[in-house]
Amino acid sequence: MVPYILTILCVLVAGAIHWLAPKTYWKATIMSTAVILLLCVAALFIFQASGMLVSDQTGETADFSGQMLTITTLVAFFGFLISLFVGWFLKVVRNK
Repeated sequence: MVPYILTILCVLVAGAIHWLAPKTYWKATIMSTAVILLLCVAALFIFQASGMLVSDQTGETADFSGQMLTITTLVAFFGFLISLFVGWFLKVVRNK
C-alpha cells in the first residue's frame, strides 16, 4: 500500500507544480523532482516509525539505513520521470 500512496503523492505534487508554472517546463520539472525526493524520503521514515513497513514473513520492521544512497537515487529518477510525464501531459492538455 505504501508504493501506491507515494505514487499518488508524486503525481499530485508534479501536477500542482506544473499547473502553477506552465511557462517554465524544465524549472518546474526540477523543482517537482526535488520536492518529490524530499517528500518520499521523509514519508519512508514516517512509515517506518509508524509501523507500516513491517515484513509479513518475519514481523520485523524494515531497516533501510544502509541502502539510503540507492533509495535516494532511485526515488530521484522516479520523481524525474513522473515530473517529465505529468508536465508533458499538462502541457499538451493546456495547448488544446
